[in-house]
Amino acid sequence: MNDSVKLSDQQYQVMRALWQLGEGSAKAVQTQASHMGLAHTTIATILTRLEKKGVLTSHTQGRERVFQPVVSEGEVRHSMISSLVGTLFKGDDRQLLAHLVKESDLQADDLDEIQKMLAEANND
Repeated sequence: MNDSVKLSDQQYQVMRALWQLGEGSAKAVQTQASHMGLAHTTIATILTRLEKKGVLTSHTQGRERVFQPVVSEGEVRHSMISSLVGTLFKGDDRQLLAHLVKESDLQADDLDEIQKMLAEANND
């Protein structure tokens, strides 16, 4: 996978629907992502563009194109967060974490949980 995959919110939501399905036609993705309220043709266009980006592939099954992700949600999330950190925080992960702590409405329990996650990450 290209490490610089960037998806719009709409593209990400369509990919989430496809990840949940495993594979599916534009109609199946539209049904899975019905909360988006997008037309079948719009979903088909987004899927075609995602295929051109290399994040999914397709094959013909009967009269439909069936799409399948070739990257995981974790891989896309990692790429997008790396891009965000590089762009907004000059590559400094600590600045992102500081921003999230400062700007979020975190409770003491939340901070304790974050400290546990950090400790576990350091032990790995």
